[in-house]
Amino acid sequence: RAKTGERLLALASRRGPVGDKTNFTFRGLVAFRDPLRPSIKAAVEHTRALGIKTIIVTGDHQGTAEAVAREAGILRPGEKIITGDEIAKLRPAELEKILDQISVFARVLPEQKVQILNLYKKQGHVVAVTGDGVNDGPALKAADIGVAVGSGTEVAKGAADLIILDDNFETLVAAVEEGRRILGNIQKTIVYLLSNASNELFLIGGSLIAGLALPINALQILFVNFFSDSFPAVAFAFESGVDNTASRLGRQASIFNKKIKVLILGVGTGTSAFLFILYTWLLARGYQPEIVRTFIFASFSLYSLFAAFALRSLEVSIFRYNLFANKFLTGGVLIGTALTAAAIYLPFMQTILKTTALPLNWVGGVIALAALNILLVEMIKWIFRTRTGSRTL
Repeated sequence: RAKTGERLLALASRRGPVGDKTNFTFRGLVAFRDPLRPSIKAAVEHTRALGIKTIIVTGDHQGTAEAVAREAGILRPGEKIITGDEIAKLRPAELEKILDQISVFARVLPEQKVQILNLYKKQGHVVAVTGDGVNDGPALKAADIGVAVGSGTEVAKGAADLIILDDNFETLVAAVEEGRRILGNIQKTIVYLLSNASNELFLIGGSLIAGLALPINALQILFVNFFSDSFPAVAFAFESGVDNTASRLGRQASIFNKKIKVLILGVGTGTSAFLFILYTWLLARGYQPEIVRTFIFASFSLYSLFAAFALRSLEVSIFRYNLFANKFLTGGVLIGTALTAAAIYLPFMQTILKTTALPLNWVGGVIALAALNILLVEMIKWIFRTRTGSRTL
């Protein structure tokens, strides 16, 4: 009955005196079965879509482990089951070669659990182990993330990094999704803030090298950093539902991957380089320096603000999602835009920040530069989509 995931007990009644082990009457068999949660199979499929491989490592009978694994969708056609006795006959290198083909490890000892997870870690995997018993303690301790269930032993809880109180595998899946969403939002915030910092370095550094008057002064830089750009940066924390971040970010995901670096450098230098060239050209054409510097200040502030809409997704085109779905981001951009307008058109702000009112045609130029910055972000996203073969437009 082990192959059906059941435990079988024989029932008998005693006919003779206590102590007589031979005088029993057989009454029948009782099969016990602890059914899986109805949602477990969908949860396992979900983890597979997230790039996570779920395996069973247990001390239970091979038949029981196989029955549970098949019912949960963990053991699929072509995948293997191996027992502790078979593991003992293999050298670590031999076991490592077939590791990817195995989904169920049965009748394993506590030290073999540690051996198995160390082989996965050797291959570069991040290993999370769940357990509830005393025998799970060493594996929980050795894993990258040890997760004990709330109904487990105190030994397991003490060895684990986390304890899930509801004993539900789906809780782990939800935690992975939330963690990857947070990582994706951190990446967006980093691109937004560091690209703005690169803008400042390019504009200021280029002006110093060229011997020109600074296009933006210290107060204007502080104004943009603290009063304009800070609101969208905070709003990225509430971003969800645009990227399929959970399935996109696998074990190789890192905050500073190649795309993040290219976006920081591309957005940070591309538009600012054009803005610097435009600044030198406008001064050379004899336009009033006050107007030109205010134009640069407004452009620097607004093209960063509006680029936040394109950075809501580092994968999907801006034309494929609702631009204003993140109400916090929309509100932050509106506040930043209003503050920038106040800095340009309110007399007392003009005095503090050394700005002047921009004519309508100059405002059109500011809007055009903001559109150019969004186009630059979208072009970088398109290049990476094309190179990775993504079908998301």
